[in-house]
Order: sequence, then C-alpha cells, then structure tokens
Amino acid sequence: MQLDQSAQRRRRAISLTPLIDVVFILLLFFMLSSNFMHWRQVNLSTATRAQPEQLDPKEIRVVRILDDQGALNFDGVELLLNNEAGLREQIASDPDAVYAIEVEEGIMTQTMITLLDTLKQLGATHVSLAGVLP
Repeated sequence: MQLDQSAQRRRRAISLTPLIDVVFILLLFFMLSSNFMHWRQVNLSTATRAQPEQLDPKEIRVVRILDDQGALNFDGVELLLNNEAGLREQIASDPDAVYAIEVEEGIMTQTMITLLDTLKQLGATHVSLAGVLP
C-alpha cells in the first residue's frame, strides 16, 4: 500500500503556464500574418503637358469632385458619387473619352479613390488625374 500512496504523491499537476505561452505565441503569429483587408490596385495615369494641337477638347470629359459627400460635376451635369445609374449613363454616351478628374481643395483622398474605382467599374477605360484648370 505504501507504494501506491508514494506514487500518487509524486504525480504533479501539469503546469498550464507553458501552454498559455504557446497559445499567446500562436495568437500573435496569426494576428501578424493575417490580412483582414482586400487590397485592389487602381491603375492611374496623371496628366502630362501636351501641345494644344495634340489635344481634342471634345474627347476630354472633366469630372470635378465638389465635396466629400460625393457631389460631382460631370462635364456640366450635377451628379452624386453613389448615383451609379447616372454615372453609367454619362460613361455610356462616350466610352472612349478621356475622363480627367479634378479635385477641389480639401477633398479627402478616399473620395477621389472611390470615384476612380467607380469609373473603372462602370466601363471608363481612360481615367486620369488633372490639375485644376484656370
């Protein structure tokens, strides 16, 4: 009987500290190696200076972002950024045009990127950033 009692005394409880350390290391590894955002690349060209005879003003359609709420002036037509039907109609009227995006001072970059992405998704093939015209 003494052997059974001494064997039970020698058994120790398993320490949970190393197990918790391993769990935290795994948690940290997966948090740092995971990607929670879906990144997409937007191809963007910037306007270059060209000779006046090289540019045909009829082929350039100016889209001006007026405010961060998505108000746009699409070549003289007032639209909202979330009005995809109106934007699609404007693009469908001249799909081969160059769409020059002008941004008013103080507009957030995200608004500009959202407009670029929307124009590309709706079928505009030539989208460019433009400086503010006088």
